[in-house]
Amino acid sequence: MNPLPFFLLAYLLGSIPFALVVSLPQGVDPRKAGSKNPGATNVARLLGKKWGVITFLGDAGKGIIALFIAKFATGLSFQEAPSLYAGVAFFAVLGHMYSLFLKLKGGKGVATTIGTFLVLTPLPSLLSLIFFLLMVYLTNYVSVGSLTFSLVLPILIYFFNYPKEYFFSSLALTLLIWIKHQDNIKRLLKGEENPWKRKN
Repeated sequence: MNPLPFFLLAYLLGSIPFALVVSLPQGVDPRKAGSKNPGATNVARLLGKKWGVITFLGDAGKGIIALFIAKFATGLSFQEAPSLYAGVAFFAVLGHMYSLFLKLKGGKGVATTIGTFLVLTPLPSLLSLIFFLLMVYLTNYVSVGSLTFSLVLPILIYFFNYPKEYFFSSLALTLLIWIKHQDNIKRLLKGEENPWKRKN
């Protein structure tokens, strides 16, 4: 079985910029407003939480769809072909980060990572999401929650003894997520990061 067609499909699905699909019909381009990031958090700030949630579900869902297309096409479970599905997950997130439709630019990959790994590694992903929510609540910064999520996920995947392919895929995505968040990290260190909720 040649996994390359599934990797390519995952990349193409991941490249669909749901932030733009949601925002452009309403006359807002998230690449030019707010944080200028085509992701769910920026959409939520610009258009409201409802549209942010819709964007998040779209970005998470495209990775899930890529996984299940591969599953139905091959008939292999997620435990039987971890190399295939780890690659599909990776390329779906890569497409979101470096979209073919946005001249190899894109979002920061967190929503698509959440979607794919909730399917592949449910318990580690759910626990990592708890860390994400806790850090956003404690710090009021989505970026801190996102960075924490990406760090905790591979550790928990390893701890719960999931296939090593899922560990290495999540670890590679952690590196990319941190690279994508480098501007956020600089703003956090300078005390200039945008909080999730503005203080009155």
